[in-house]
Amino acid sequence: MIGGVALLLFGLRMVRIGITDAWGSEVRSALGASLSNRFKAFFAGLGVTVLLQSSSATALLTSSFSGQGIINTAPALAVLLGADVGTTLVTQILTFDLSAISPLMIAAGMGMFTYSDSGRTRDIGRLVLGIGMMLLSLKLILDASTPMRDSEIVLGIFASLSNDLVLAVIFAAIIAWMAHSSLATVLLIITLASTEVLDITVAFAFVLGANIGGAIPPFIATLGASSAARQPPLGNLIFRVCGVLIAIPMVGMIAGWMTQFDVSSARQIANFHMLFNIALALMFLPLINRMAALTMRLVPEDDEESDDSRPMHLDKSAFETPLVALVNAEREVLRMGEIVERMFRNTFIALKKNDVELAKSTRKMDQVTNHFYDEVKFYLTSLSREPLGEKESIRCNEILSFATNLEHIGDIISVDMIDNILRKKLVTRSKMSLQDREDINNLYQPVLLSFHLSLSVFTSGDIGMARQLLAKKYKFIKLEKQAVVNHLTKLREDVTYDSRLSAMQLDVIRDLKRINSHLTAVAYPILEAAGHLRSRLRSSDTTETNA
Repeated sequence: MIGGVALLLFGLRMVRIGITDAWGSEVRSALGASLSNRFKAFFAGLGVTVLLQSSSATALLTSSFSGQGIINTAPALAVLLGADVGTTLVTQILTFDLSAISPLMIAAGMGMFTYSDSGRTRDIGRLVLGIGMMLLSLKLILDASTPMRDSEIVLGIFASLSNDLVLAVIFAAIIAWMAHSSLATVLLIITLASTEVLDITVAFAFVLGANIGGAIPPFIATLGASSAARQPPLGNLIFRVCGVLIAIPMVGMIAGWMTQFDVSSARQIANFHMLFNIALALMFLPLINRMAALTMRLVPEDDEESDDSRPMHLDKSAFETPLVALVNAEREVLRMGEIVERMFRNTFIALKKNDVELAKSTRKMDQVTNHFYDEVKFYLTSLSREPLGEKESIRCNEILSFATNLEHIGDIISVDMIDNILRKKLVTRSKMSLQDREDINNLYQPVLLSFHLSLSVFTSGDIGMARQLLAKKYKFIKLEKQAVVNHLTKLREDVTYDSRLSAMQLDVIRDLKRINSHLTAVAYPILEAAGHLRSRLRSSDTTETNA
């Protein structure tokens, strides 16, 4: 039976990976686009969970959106209520005896996964293979649990639980938490009930416990995240606990009422599971805003500065859903980018105001960026060892590449630019000419704009913004060449110009060029994948030739 449960969990994971690999970006976009009100959010959560077959995965994905500020707590809670109902629909489907088609699905899925050259076809093959494994596992669990009907010990345990339904709820909650899946736990309960080992009242109590246990993993997984990311899983856990407390006293009455219908015990359990979550949604959807306010009081807003020095979202438990893990890595790289941008701003403030202390404190910030980079690199390296699809592997490399470019920018700022400023500008207290200051500022402003645009391109992958970022690079190259010409002209006209200041001027221009190149690198894979890179380069070459 343990082997059957293990196969069930593995099949669930195969289905989830197949869905996220084949339609992960579409699922994420659909979820993000349906959050304008609580009802759209509810049905979005329902639909995504039916696809992913995991309310925990939906909860983690929603928490990541909430942590990024894409979604407020109230619609996020509506998503999770929809996810709870969505997992009951999957249970209804799998309750039918489909074991006869499991060998065909395993064979077809294995053939598609092994022999297909297309990424999408391979992902669908993994999906079909996972469903076949789940159906086979339910048959194995049923066969393995049949002898339990003759075990006096097992029957005695379940009989004692019928006298203490609270203990039954706790027991099932622990099982669902350990399995990280309320769906798998409910299917196991249904299978055991099919062998007449479980009394229907105890089975209903187990279902209530599974609902609580399924809400625990997302809550634990987000404990180290920002307050905005922690609030939705906490609210969902409170929803389920409150619903269970209301339902426990009525379990016996509900069981007596449902046994009057001429349906199997498996169907009764599946129906109870679905009706409980529908009742939960009907009860708490009108109270979404109040629950959001409660979770905000229980989990107050973070002190933003206190968390700037360490990553918060690199949760390895999200590896079961690579889409969520990649979103977590993106969030940390964005935080890293904000720190590097702040270093860049501080450097030029120090340059203008001769601020030695600001320059030294900015140099220390590079230690934070290095720590972020090391943690992100380790996280993505660990994730790459998991079974990722082609899209996830490409995105993993893109995130790591962008993080590497940010780390290089931090090194350029702390090692080259600030060192030059301290040695040649702040120490000697030399004064730049008006022309030099204007040239530096004309280069600084475009690079600062490229900072903002590169972060947007990194998160969105938008082709139009990528083209815009690359166009800014070519404009910057022209400005950089003109700045060098202006400075050399200044040296020819003024033989008394400080050589150390001249060297610093040229070094700053060079460093700005290097930083801008690192920032625009994020646009190349996007344009190349869209087939726009060569045409853009040809257009640029033609423009340069005509000029």
